[in-house]
Amino acid sequence: MIIDAIRVGRSADDDVGSPGIAPGRHWRNGGEVLEFRVLGPVELRADGAVVPLRAPGRRALLAALLLSANRVVTVDRLVNALWGQLPPPSAVANLRSHVAVLRGLLAAACGGEERVVTRPGGYLMTVRPGELDLGVFEDLVGRGRQALRLEQHEVGARLLGEALDLWRGQPLANVTLHGAGEAEVVSLEEARLDVVEDRLRALLACGDNAAVIGAASGLVVEHPLREPLWALLMLALHRAGRQADALAAYTAVRTRLAEELGLDPGQELRRLQHEILVGDATRDPQPPPSADAVAHCDLPGDTSDFSGREAELHLLLSSVRADGKDGTAVAISAIDGMAGVGKTTLAVHLAHRLTPRYPDGQLFVDLHAHTPGRPPLAPAAALGKLLRAAGVPGDQIPEDVEDRAVLWRATLAERRALVVLDNAVDSAQVRPLLPGARGCLVLVTSRRRLAGLAGALLLSLPALPHDDAVALFEHVVCDARPAAEAAAVAEVLALCGRLPLAIRIAATRLRHRPSWTIARFAARLRGQRRRLPELHGEDSSVTAAFDLSYQHLDADQRRLFRLLGLHPGADIDLHAAAALAGLSLCHAEDLLEDLVDAHLLQQPAAGRYCLHELLRIYAADRCGGEDADADRRAALTGLLDHYLRVAEVAAALLAPGGGRPVSTAPAPAALAVADQAHAAAWLAAELANVLAAAKHAAEHGWPAHVRDLSAALARELDGHGRHEDAEALHTAAVAASRRLGDGVGEGHALHDLGVAHWRLGRHDDAGRHHRRALHAGRRAGERALEARALNGLGEAARATGQPAQALREHRRALAITHEIGDHLERSRAHTGLGHAHRDLDQHDEARDHWQQALAGYAEHGAPEAADLRRLLANPVRTGS
Repeated sequence: MIIDAIRVGRSADDDVGSPGIAPGRHWRNGGEVLEFRVLGPVELRADGAVVPLRAPGRRALLAALLLSANRVVTVDRLVNALWGQLPPPSAVANLRSHVAVLRGLLAAACGGEERVVTRPGGYLMTVRPGELDLGVFEDLVGRGRQALRLEQHEVGARLLGEALDLWRGQPLANVTLHGAGEAEVVSLEEARLDVVEDRLRALLACGDNAAVIGAASGLVVEHPLREPLWALLMLALHRAGRQADALAAYTAVRTRLAEELGLDPGQELRRLQHEILVGDATRDPQPPPSADAVAHCDLPGDTSDFSGREAELHLLLSSVRADGKDGTAVAISAIDGMAGVGKTTLAVHLAHRLTPRYPDGQLFVDLHAHTPGRPPLAPAAALGKLLRAAGVPGDQIPEDVEDRAVLWRATLAERRALVVLDNAVDSAQVRPLLPGARGCLVLVTSRRRLAGLAGALLLSLPALPHDDAVALFEHVVCDARPAAEAAAVAEVLALCGRLPLAIRIAATRLRHRPSWTIARFAARLRGQRRRLPELHGEDSSVTAAFDLSYQHLDADQRRLFRLLGLHPGADIDLHAAAALAGLSLCHAEDLLEDLVDAHLLQQPAAGRYCLHELLRIYAADRCGGEDADADRRAALTGLLDHYLRVAEVAAALLAPGGGRPVSTAPAPAALAVADQAHAAAWLAAELANVLAAAKHAAEHGWPAHVRDLSAALARELDGHGRHEDAEALHTAAVAASRRLGDGVGEGHALHDLGVAHWRLGRHDDAGRHHRRALHAGRRAGERALEARALNGLGEAARATGQPAQALREHRRALAITHEIGDHLERSRAHTGLGHAHRDLDQHDEARDHWQQALAGYAEHGAPEAADLRRLLANPVRTGS
């Protein structure tokens, strides 16, 4: 329902003309009377006296709780209602304060009875029959409309009039609500106007034309685009013998619609004008829909623990409201998302909230796009179900699908109905099922984005935000464990990827195992091989939900999906995906976009793709079961080759001639890493993925890639302060080089590991690694490695307070660089000599070495030049 308020009143067997429960007439044991009023300014009354609610936040809290009386309202929903999308950091604390004050006021008014209670994830406010004016209004309206269906027009008019008398102005007039709460206020106004129209129809049926003319004349001024009011006014004027005035009213509304909306009047107004012109407008106004049509509701039950999705609900409700005012066709909202994300749950919840707005029926059809053992429902079969649900006898339903679609549109032409089309395959399956009446709403759910539905609101549903996920988990577990193990709850939710289906299964398992701690269950979920089997419930499982999506892919899509599960990084770009699968860029992009459309792959940014954590595990499991070991290894080799080649080119562009040797082979032609800007951008985007790939290579037998990636990334990691990452990578490279029998490679990796340890303040370890690198260089006759190692030893010595020893090491390095012509390593030796001389208070010598180092760096475009310029410009740092 749009209003989650209580319904009060009598059973369907009661006499519809008997008195209802009036507001403020619920007498409790002590004789006190409690009244809650929202149909006007928000008020709380006890024994007829207003209980002051001076703080706007407390009035807003009371209003939000009353609009969902006797139901749990989540903390997140209340914060959104009170403060909107940008709440202050203290919002939750302020909310608790408001709740405490409101509890005290209500307890004082109720003789100590607690009306606002804390529930998992939120708060619940108890309201008894007769206490809330909105509940009484709904009761009177329900009995009034029942009287009209029984053609008891005078009784119906009286009951609807009593319902309208409860209104004291604009609902919640002294309160500002945001988000879905704001939409509910608008829906309250819409509900009141619907009742006004029903009452005018009843008065017209009773022959009270004057009353209808008096009321409708003012209402069409307030609501000039509301065609049913104009129809009532025209009919009343005609019946009163004022045919010219009736036709003038038609002209007025036609002009207004054309000027403001560019529309012609609807079918009902045009038919009425014609009947007035030919003198045949004697029929009664269109009665409320038949009892069968109103009563027919196929909706599944709403979820009692529904929580969150405030932003999505606000968007959907706002779209419904806008279509109701200005739409020229049926309103369509299509909700898409991955398996288990809660599409159907959201659609059904929204449909229940919107029930009062669509009184002529609420229909639900499962189109079986992803139902085990069942093919998708053909449009002809779906139309048959819908027509029978709408009251069309089976023998009157034609065989042809187009004829059924025409009959379906005609059947709903004069109705306000809500249709939920769940689990759709694609837009083609849905189009024949769309009503033509603009008073109808269609909610569609699908695992594919239904971009082919013209004019539809398309909403892609992500995983739950953390707070909503916590609220759902707490509600399902339903005991004290979540509050006592908040950290473990957070871990379980992360391991479930905040996917509602996974959260429900996990929480249900815990609920039925009260002896388990949440931490124990989190430990069971940590292992990737056990995670999906653990997320298996009595009648649902995450794996089964994913299987249904996977089965709809073609062979190429399936293969790429499986291989993406092997990727060790958090996300992947087009070029890496193409390398992984051995595809052209064009073919790879087409397949990636197909997987995005199927919600088996996410696209967080243009050109970047990622798998939901549970889908990644599922894809990897599928790959292990369907792809040969050799094929999996070939795919990962292609990925590692790609990362290595581009990393080497980027390193050569950003630090030419620096560090240990890297390959100079060109990067893949399709990847534009042509200059320093592109190289820096690629490394910024891909460094985490390349490091993850290197770690995977180290653990699964690609030692040459580990060694070479260590060489390619050494300067990048050092220059950007990624020293822990450098330590891990270079340690792996030392072991990989040893496994390859590459003494020179091992020596270079030892030197880079020494630099990382020096940066981390582990100077003794740094010295040890540099000495091992020096020995490796001498054994291999690799003079460049010797020079690097000696410079490293000089830095380690200086860091441990031995500047004289540092001078000796750097001088030995300098001599080797002159011998072999290594200009950049020579500049590093001069830099180290300058630092050592400064430590010895030999400032002239220090500046001389730094000047020589700067000249060498600048000549070769090395990034160290900028650091040295800053050093030389600072008299304090140079000791001048």
